[in-house]
Amino acid sequence: MQEAAQAATPPRTGRPALRFEALDGWRGLCACLVVLFHFHGYSPLYRSPLVRNSYLFVDFFFVLSGFVIAWNYAHRLDGWPAVRRFMALRLGRVYPLHFFMLLCFVALETLKLAAGYPQSAATAFTGENQPFAVLTNLLLLQSLGLHHSLTWNGPSWSISTEFWTYLLFALAALWLGLRNSLLVGIALIAPLALSHLSRSGMDTTYDWGLLRCVFGFALGVACERLYLASTTVAPGRAPSAGMTAVELATVAAVVLFVSAAGTSALSFMAPFVFAVAVLVFAREGGWVSRLLRWGPLHTLGLLSYSIYLTHFLLVLLLPAVVKRVLGQDLWTPMPLADGAWVMAFGRNDVQGTLLYALLLVATVAFSALTWRFVETPGREWTRRWLVRTKPRELSQASYKPPR
Repeated sequence: MQEAAQAATPPRTGRPALRFEALDGWRGLCACLVVLFHFHGYSPLYRSPLVRNSYLFVDFFFVLSGFVIAWNYAHRLDGWPAVRRFMALRLGRVYPLHFFMLLCFVALETLKLAAGYPQSAATAFTGENQPFAVLTNLLLLQSLGLHHSLTWNGPSWSISTEFWTYLLFALAALWLGLRNSLLVGIALIAPLALSHLSRSGMDTTYDWGLLRCVFGFALGVACERLYLASTTVAPGRAPSAGMTAVELATVAAVVLFVSAAGTSALSFMAPFVFAVAVLVFAREGGWVSRLLRWGPLHTLGLLSYSIYLTHFLLVLLLPAVVKRVLGQDLWTPMPLADGAWVMAFGRNDVQGTLLYALLLVATVAFSALTWRFVETPGREWTRRWLVRTKPRELSQASYKPPR
């Protein structure tokens, strides 16, 4: 989800350099919906089927990532040096913030030990925060079936699966040439396999998350193929009424699908639905795309990786901070439409909705800091390191031992 929807330079002859700004806006909105999904506030937002099923927007990130990565890199992966460079760039993009947030969670767990409360100290570094999970998170292995639950920074499961999907993508591009038959095979086999393996629809993470990621990513690569084959005009042209109608219909279809899918068998169709959305909005032909390119939404897209990876810490901290400030616990039983009751944060709809707004504002503010001081420096350091090592690689490649 973290790849910017852009191509900085013309990837190859006949392919223009593009920045898919409308898809940036999509990514930012989807990241915010994932934030809402993880917070249980006493609010109509929590009771909304769209918010309660917004875990599915992670599949949008997978499809978008496949689309953008294929656009930028598929043609460049023509040898092992290119593969190594690609993987270094991807690691430099995803790992610094992942590592920083893991440190934050470990620090929070350490505070439990130092707080002096026996109950907190007894549960520190246990369960999902066990010490072994620190190692698997450091190695980006936490979502390859080694654990029986999400660990530490829960949403980072998708970063683990994306990294290994990058490697599979690079190897496939190098060895197989990303044949269309391979993409079609994944699109047919993956949902069938997931329907057999997963007990909760597409909501599989620490166990079969890699298969889920490969599924969405492969569809994203297929979208790139279709987009390149069918598009002759670059994004950014004047919006048309026809494309505006198509975009509105696509947004409505996504909202209705996510609201209805839940964790049912229908949820396995999510990557296909999001693939259509990516293809439609990559063209940027309507007024909805123009809105998604608007400054604040563009900023959300820029911060989306930080929003996604930082918000879970704030979701955990917000109730404790509010309790400390107000001196009271706001967890309240809340009725749902199906007659069930859940514990939600807040005493009424107004209070819970304000807490949602507070969480979003705090997350965006914190994400702006991590984007500026963690994401960007990590990405730029990796690029500088690759520039420094490239001359050395070239000199070694051109060296011929004496006969």
